[in-house]
This record gives sequence, C-alpha cells and structure tokens, in this order.
Amino acid sequence: MLKSLFSRGPSIPASKLPNANAFVDVVVGGRPSRSVSVDAVTGKGIVVRGAIGRPGESAVMLYDSGHGRLRAATKITAASGDRTTLAMPARVTQASVSGAGGGAGGAQKRQTVRLDALVPGTWRFAPGGKGTGEFVKANIRDISRGGCSLILDRELKRGTSVEVQLRLREGGAPLVLLGEVMRQERIASSGRFSHGLRFHGIRPEEDHAIVEFINRRQAELRSRGLA
Repeated sequence: MLKSLFSRGPSIPASKLPNANAFVDVVVGGRPSRSVSVDAVTGKGIVVRGAIGRPGESAVMLYDSGHGRLRAATKITAASGDRTTLAMPARVTQASVSGAGGGAGGAQKRQTVRLDALVPGTWRFAPGGKGTGEFVKANIRDISRGGCSLILDRELKRGTSVEVQLRLREGGAPLVLLGEVMRQERIASSGRFSHGLRFHGIRPEEDHAIVEFINRRQAELRSRGLA
C-alpha cells in the first residue's frame, strides 16, 4: 500500500502520470478547481507550482495524456512557498467525459487537452496584444488548445505578451497565436529557459488545427506502440 502511494510502482505506468511542465486541474478539499503546472514527478510524489492547500487535505487531479483524460485521487503531503507536493496516487482511472462536459468543466477541459511534442517555430514580443519586430526561431513543445511551452535562450518575465508562429501540418499555413507567459524555469541540462504560455483569443479554425494536430500525433504514437 505504501509503495503504491509513494512510488510509481508497476501498476501505474509513467505514461499515465502527468509530465513535468504539463498543466493539471486540481480540486482540493472540494474547493473550486485550479489549473497548476507540474514541477517534478519523483518517488516522493508529484510537485506542483503554487500553494493550493495544506498537508493532509485530500485532492483530486484531472489531466490529459496519451491515454486520454485521467483522474487520480491523492492528498497533499507537503507545502512550502510556491510548491505543493501531492502523494503518488494509488490508482489512476479514466475520467468521465460527461463530468467535464458543459459549463466551466468544459472550459477547463478545453484548456488542458495537451500533448508533449516538439514543434519548430518562431516568436516575437506582442505588447498590448500586437506583435512587433521580426519573428525569431524557437522551440515549442507541450502544445495544447490552451497554451504551450516556449523554449528560448533568454528568460522572459511573467505576464509578458508574445506571438508564436508554428506550422502544425507539413505544407499547411503557419498559425500565429497570442500568448502570455504564466511561468518560467531554467532547463538545467541546456541552460535555456522554458516558458509556459497561455493562449488568448483562439479562433475556431485555430482551435480545430490544434485538435487535429494532437489527434494525429496521438494516432502516430499508438501505431508505434508508444501510447
């Protein structure tokens, strides 16, 4: 029992746990859901950014993976500064689609459908929501209907508005999306900086292009036995 709570164990494949830098929806003690990013997944538990509750409080995580929308019951084991540690769940189950259908739940699901994939792209500053200057090359990964990770050689401040340009289909027209920096961290292995962006003003055709990209990549992974 202790092993299943505090380590991944054979019953929970790593692919069914949230990835570092991914966003998860967390409900603590029955309070409204909060979307937070994962800082690390270790043998001691899942560390998320933000003070979301007190040690001992029960919590439920909802997140997306190559296995679809998943749900895991857990509890807070530690809270310090802007980091909260959740116990490794004993089991992970498929979340009910109807439970995240309309209203606020549907909006949360829309924001958190996410796939870890590296996409070459470009970026530029967009003060006041309007892009200025030339686009510069960048790496973009962890793309979703609500945001992405922008990897750069320089660090951007939280709240900075940028435009990202990315091509999700070979031969297709590039998408230009407005994003806001919600978090940032230094990547120890490369010395570069990863910025979590939240998209603003997504149009229906852009949303459709992102969903099509995610579905296509998931199908590719399944065909290779990786999802």
